[in-house]
Order: sequence, then C-alpha cells, then structure tokens
Amino acid sequence: MTNANPLPPFAVTARFFDGQSAGEKLVRAVADEVAGRLTIYDEERGQALETWPLDELRMIRDPGYGDGIVFFRNGHNEARLNVQSSVDAAAIEGVAPNLRKVEIVKGTVRKMLVWSAAAAGSVALILFVILPALADNLSGLVPIEREEAMGRQVVNQMERMLGSYQGSGYCTNEAGQAALQKMATRLTDQIDMEYELKLRVIRHPMVNAFAAPGGHVVVVSGLLEKADTPEEVAGILAHEIGHVVNRDPLRIMLRAAGSAGILSMLIGDFAGGTLALIVSEQLMQASFTREAEAAADVFAFETLSRAKLPTEDTAHFFEKLRDQYGDTEGAMEYLSSHPNLASRALAARSAETQTTGEFEPVLSAQEWQALRNICN
Repeated sequence: MTNANPLPPFAVTARFFDGQSAGEKLVRAVADEVAGRLTIYDEERGQALETWPLDELRMIRDPGYGDGIVFFRNGHNEARLNVQSSVDAAAIEGVAPNLRKVEIVKGTVRKMLVWSAAAAGSVALILFVILPALADNLSGLVPIEREEAMGRQVVNQMERMLGSYQGSGYCTNEAGQAALQKMATRLTDQIDMEYELKLRVIRHPMVNAFAAPGGHVVVVSGLLEKADTPEEVAGILAHEIGHVVNRDPLRIMLRAAGSAGILSMLIGDFAGGTLALIVSEQLMQASFTREAEAAADVFAFETLSRAKLPTEDTAHFFEKLRDQYGDTEGAMEYLSSHPNLASRALAARSAETQTTGEFEPVLSAQEWQALRNICN
C-alpha cells in the first residue's frame, strides 16, 4: 500500500540482470512515487537502462541471493533487480502498490479445470477399468494356499463386523454342521472343485450368506430362519459356491487392494486391516459385479439341476425377500450389484427342470430341523 503523502524520489543500490545474458550490473534504482516509476541507471555509465511503472512492480525472495529481495516488472521479459539491503527493499515496497499481487494468467482456471477433470478421469479409468481387468488376470496366478490364508483374514473381519470375536459367534452344533455338509456334498458331488469348502454358520439375524477367498462360505443364521425348506437354502448355497468356483471373492479382494493402494496415494495410508475391512464389507453386501452375480445364479441353477433339486424353491425364496424388503426397480436396479429379486425369481423358474414335483429332498426332515437349530 502506498503512503497517504507521496514520498520524494529516493535511490537504492542494487544488482541488475537483464535476462538476456549471464552478466550483472551494479545499478542505482530511483523510485519516484509521484511519477509512478522506478528508473534503473547503470552506476558506471550513468545511463538509464529501464523504466518500470511502480504499479507493475512485483517481488520474489531470491533463494540464491542471501537475504536479498528480487523485483521484476510483471509481464515483461526476464529482467531482475536484486536488492540486498532490507531497508532499501522496504522503501521500494512502500511505494509499489501491487508488489505482492499474484497474477492469474487468462485461461489458467479453465486449464486447471481441464487438467483436474483429466486427472479424475485417469483415476476412474484405473479404478474401474484397468484394475478389474488386472485383478481378473492375477486371480489365476494366486496359489490356492495363499488365497485360503487371505480368506481367513477376511472371514475373521466379517466375524467382528457381525459382533463376535475369535469364533464366539459361530454355531457348532454337530448335527446341524453335518446336515450343512451333506447339503454341500449333494451340490458339489459332480463338480471338480479346486477348493475344499470351509462352511460355517454364524449367529446373526441378517438374512445373508457370503463367500470369501479360498473356498470359505459363511451362512448367517437369519437366512436359515427365513427359509421354509432346505432346498431354499441349497439354492443360496449353490450361488455362493458359484462365486467360489469362479474365484469372484479373490477378484474383489485384488481390486480392493489396488484401489486401496491408489487411494492411499491420494488421501493417506491404508493399513492391511483397513483393506480387510473394505473387502469384508463388499463381500457381506455381495458387491460383485452384476455379471458375476448373474453368472453365480446360472451356476446355481445348473448345480441344482445336476443334483436333481428344484429351482422353484429358490424362486420362492427370492419372492419372499422381495415381499418383505422390497425390490430395486428402474434406475436403482442398474445401481445395484444384483439383478432385482423379481428377475432372479423369474430366471429361477425359467431354469426349472423338476416338472413332476418328485425329487429326493436334499435333507430329511430331521436333518433340516438340525440345520435350523444349529445355533441352539
């Protein structure tokens, strides 16, 4: 800011660089606030080298000139005036009104917006296109033993999210566990499995089941309470086995790991526990892609057919869920990872192979009761 009463002209000693050569000149710079200009004179020859309007004068601190201050004319070549004396620099600052003004070049904001959009687009491309493709390719290279270890970590995180710790929430009734194993054997008897299925039931009112990497499948007891027949449970279990066979949980874990790595660079560090939490939440919400969910349904229907079990019960289970919890319709269907329940029920009925109604139940009445009571 300039003084209320203009200062008389004053001179300071400085070094001048014309920006065209590496040499420097010892100069005398005369500041005239009334005339509004700074005139730079060659100290040796006494001739004026340049005249800078005071309102165009800007300053930067020169890291290569001790405590010196560098002055320059905004928008004009590369000439610089180096003033070492802090008293002289303060005097110039007192008569130059725009010394600390930051100029924004026309079009800079637009360029920043364009570059920001491009950066965001690049991140989105990596997260939603490149990472999924890379995860799909890498999933076939992970050894089964390593995948099983990863799955254990995820299942432990799931357990904590459902309110238990170190196995305290798992249901271990032997008769119920045997019934669940019998159901799984019926479903997988004609499938060449790379994994040994590790089946568990956990006590929680949630109506759900989920698969984790390495052949881990967890059934939530709320699903058993909601089902009317063991064939309804078999349809859901076959769906989860489909995810296991297709290694969908491993894919989602690899994608989450890549996403966490990118996000850690953008917003901070991600610990391994956070990664497990992200994967667990996604698996518990069955947040696979719509294509993976539809493929797991098809796998389930084919598995039920090979096991000579009806898909009608699966359709009925979907309809019960729709009636109680509602469905995703219209645009929301495309935002959901699963196809809506009505379309899944229709697909189950369309896949029906048991037309006579005669089949060997997947569990006896006694075994079904044991499975439903597995948490008692």
